[in-house]
Amino acid sequence: MHAYKFLDAHFGLKSLYERRLKQSRIDELNDPFELTPYDLTDLTLRKTFLQTRDDMHDRGMLCFSADWSNPVIWAHYSDKHKGLCLGFEIPDKHGDPANDEIDHVKYIEKPLQFPANYLSLPDPERFELVRIILFTKFKHWEYEKEIRVFDSLQNEENGLNFVTFGEKMLLTEVIIGRNCTLRRTQIAWALGPLTGEVKISRVRAAYDRFEMVEDEQGP
Repeated sequence: MHAYKFLDAHFGLKSLYERRLKQSRIDELNDPFELTPYDLTDLTLRKTFLQTRDDMHDRGMLCFSADWSNPVIWAHYSDKHKGLCLGFEIPDKHGDPANDEIDHVKYIEKPLQFPANYLSLPDPERFELVRIILFTKFKHWEYEKEIRVFDSLQNEENGLNFVTFGEKMLLTEVIIGRNCTLRRTQIAWALGPLTGEVKISRVRAAYDRFEMVEDEQGP
């Protein structure tokens, strides 16, 4: 599936040159309700849930968007349209709740009910509940059209973790933001031998709708 990563110009260029993306640790995410889609009013259920969630502390996460045309996501995650959007081809989900760690996020208005008998549920049902934890967020984040990729923490360097480009995260395009000052030659330098394999384009504001579109004049 197609997936897009928004970055400011500095880290976008750095990611291209180093051929990698930074993994997010679960305890570093920017939403206080992250991985908490359930009503935790009941203290006993809260303890059970938090223990279940804390067991995921050794997992890392890559966050993508399914689309690059929304001007709001450019403003929030690409330094007010001054950054880059990197387009990747990543594996499709397989439909196996026990092993599938790639999926689109689902968005909800109100917290869900966490089952009181969670610990006694059969494995397939518990796996499905864990997937709900991993791939559910508050509805106001819906503009992101987020795709998440969970995996073990990889390639630690100075306390940070990185996932390298490759078959499971194949770089296919670089989209330059409307207000980005980077030139095509700088992008090509960072890409090196990948230049001929990766599409480079620039976006502009559409004239007839609230979307970003490819600039016909090129990068």
